Amino acid sequence: MLASASAHAIQFDGFFTVGAAIHDDDTNKDNLAADGRENVYIGSLGDRGVTQDLTFETDTRFGLQISSDVSENMSVVAQLLGRGTISNFDAIIEWAYMDYEFADWVSLRAGKIKQPVYLVNDYVEVGYAYPWIRPPVEVYYLNNPLNTVNGAELLLSFPVGPGSLSFQPYIGSNRDDIPNSQGQAYFEAENIYGIDVKYAGRGYSVHASTFTCDVRTFGGFSVDTASFGLLNVDLDSKGECEVTSAGLTFDLANVVVYAEWQERTTTDTLSRAFGDQDAWYTTLGYRIGKWLPHITFASIDGKASTVGTATGEGAVTGPGLPPGASFNFPIAVQTSVTAGLRYEVNDSAALKFEYAVVDVENDPSELASTNNPRTPTGDYINYGLFNTDFNLLPPKDKVGVASIALDVIF
Repeated sequence: MLASASAHAIQFDGFFTVGAAIHDDDTNKDNLAADGRENVYIGSLGDRGVTQDLTFETDTRFGLQISSDVSENMSVVAQLLGRGTISNFDAIIEWAYMDYEFADWVSLRAGKIKQPVYLVNDYVEVGYAYPWIRPPVEVYYLNNPLNTVNGAELLLSFPVGPGSLSFQPYIGSNRDDIPNSQGQAYFEAENIYGIDVKYAGRGYSVHASTFTCDVRTFGGFSVDTASFGLLNVDLDSKGECEVTSAGLTFDLANVVVYAEWQERTTTDTLSRAFGDQDAWYTTLGYRIGKWLPHITFASIDGKASTVGTATGEGAVTGPGLPPGASFNFPIAVQTSVTAGLRYEVNDSAALKFEYAVVDVENDPSELASTNNPRTPTGDYINYGLFNTDFNLLPPKDKVGVASIALDVIF
């Protein structure tokens, strides 16, 4: 729990992370079409991410939580979050809601709420609260484009055996920008229905979560390619998205374990922009005094979908494309092994070091084996979780990513 200071029933809690990261992929060093650009890890179309130059934008962030008791049973809570992009730092209201407690075992939240999907969902921005510098990106980066929901949720908790069993059903909607430096694109989710179920005891917890929603994407971008000239990519699409996840944590007798799995499926034209994919990770660690060495194994397996040049949703057009041409959207298939070390500076600060080896699958036969039935033939372009600029060559098979961060709560 974050330390706090209060005045007149208003409570302030805060956190910040100062982090730096760099990767060693130089695939596009001699690629004239790249025009000096490079592959950006966990950066979407030029948005914040890790590059070959040491960058502080990816992991540096600052948060302030403000809460106040309106009455004996009602409180209001909001969190302000500032974090980096490639060019600057942006501040947003991450979430803001009203909480009404009907009884010790049931309460209602309404407003802009954090969507309960992941193990560390409630504190995913608070780096001090978990062992990694950033939660494993194979699961946490793109699988669920929703972070918050404008709606309502019930929190029900019951003592069961040595622990507590909780249910968290919720409904709502959301609209957000799709990170895009080459145009405007938006993501709109309606009819979001979901539930998270968790059982927690002393030093352990297990959870399962699922939600469905109706999604529309609209907008697009243009990119000047070396092979086909100017391409206009239409991101208009619609369909249903379903995300299912499960995970567990164990922190007892100096042994630390995190494990999580998630699957996303989409329908109709939405599958062109957000294809089916599944991902997982396992983290194993052991505390030695103030030190916590740990290792994480992770994987993401994305499916391909074909985009044609015909008019309509999801079309790609350009004067240099031959009539009737089609191609596959880049997919995300990668595994990674991350060695990490956390040092407890004191009760409110931790220093962390990590080195990840990211293996981006480039074997065509292996990529074909992950084929989505919607795409029975064709070539596959796999960037893993690197950016998808069509002028850039995919990253090399194994990319090293080094990171350091200081996490503080106050």
